[in-house]
Amino acid sequence: MISGKEKLIVAIDTNEFDKAKELIDKLEDSVDIFKVGLEQYVATRGKTVDYLNKKGKKVFLDLKFHDIPNTMQSAVRAAVRDKVWLMTIHVSDMEGMRQCALAAKEEAEKLNIEKPIIVGVTVLTSLSNQDLQDIGCNMNTEELAIKRAKLAKEAGIDGIVCSAQEVDKIVEACGKDFVTVCPGIRPVSSEVGDQKRVVTPADAINRGAHYLVVGRPITKAENPKESAEKIVNEIENA
Repeated sequence: MISGKEKLIVAIDTNEFDKAKELIDKLEDSVDIFKVGLEQYVATRGKTVDYLNKKGKKVFLDLKFHDIPNTMQSAVRAAVRDKVWLMTIHVSDMEGMRQCALAAKEEAEKLNIEKPIIVGVTVLTSLSNQDLQDIGCNMNTEELAIKRAKLAKEAGIDGIVCSAQEVDKIVEACGKDFVTVCPGIRPVSSEVGDQKRVVTPADAINRGAHYLVVGRPITKAENPKESAEKIVNEIENA
């Protein structure tokens, strides 16, 4: 049986440490993995990562590193020292991705800890086909995501972030062991918000997603714990 808690990642979408701490405490019996994004990390100066480590939770550090190779690999090493479980970089040049993969392996070995998973961001789920055309890209979101997924695998990183709408094709192109992290997940009863390419938890799992990122349907719910447990149940019964 699929373990829903091992598949669900809850996005902490507040920029206040006290509110983040309160949310983590409410969900600690129902959720094992939490995502700390750019706004959260900068606003709290990383305190939420420390708190999650203290609570024994897995940390998904979603800062989407995108810079020259030397800067990216240095940032990856710092994240490994912070004992994150999973982190994001942008799918960019091959050398930058290779250096990130190597840096994570070397730093983890030096510290004698498990190497964190590195996933590359392919196409942000807020982007539509029209958005790509507007910035001069002649591919649609699915074509671009698959192309970037193949580049990420070739460079040696562990997987990618993608919309669950194209995850089945990415699994087909890159194999079942290539990690897929899917945001834009919305239970049937939830509002779409600013996401343009959304999929339900059960559908995402059935398409081959390894991990599902859920934010507002849990964090803004009247009872976050109950909402999280419903999604865990939906995953397990997919």
